[in-house]
Amino acid sequence: VERKELWQQNNRKRIAPDDLLLGMLGGKDSQTSFSVESLADKLLGALPAMHRVAVPQGGAVGGVRRTVRQGKPPLVQVRTDTRRGHSVTLIFGLEAYGVDMEALAATLQKALATSVAVEEASVQGQAGIMVQGFWDVAVVEWLGRIGIPPDSVQHQAKKGQQQKKAKQGTNIVKH
Repeated sequence: VERKELWQQNNRKRIAPDDLLLGMLGGKDSQTSFSVESLADKLLGALPAMHRVAVPQGGAVGGVRRTVRQGKPPLVQVRTDTRRGHSVTLIFGLEAYGVDMEALAATLQKALATSVAVEEASVQGQAGIMVQGFWDVAVVEWLGRIGIPPDSVQHQAKKGQQQKKAKQGTNIVKH
């Protein structure tokens, strides 16, 4: 806007679009000037929905691979359950983001100090990660760290089940 001198002469808060900008907005519009916010809304509203994915990947620069994909981000399910009498946290839907399941499982195992297993896709189900214990809140936080949008994480905890509280030694005094 500064370089092309598109600001209105009498009002520096409004933009007078040139022919190129009008073409991007969808042709000749009856409006001759826009505020910065309304121009941004019109331009972004005309673009197709996209989402960015950043996942840990061995061999990529910085250990993270970034891609941009069309459409809304797919849902990732994080839910708590009991299996064989033990409480577990299950994560499904990561394959749509291209997440290296083994690497994420190893990261979660170190971060949460618990047992983590990768479940292969079966005929009736999808591939996922199983974390021993109720670590749903921590898992949702870790998914955000690796680039999965928080709006795409579907978090379901069974009634009465909640994440463990961090343990602290009794000999530690807080000041």
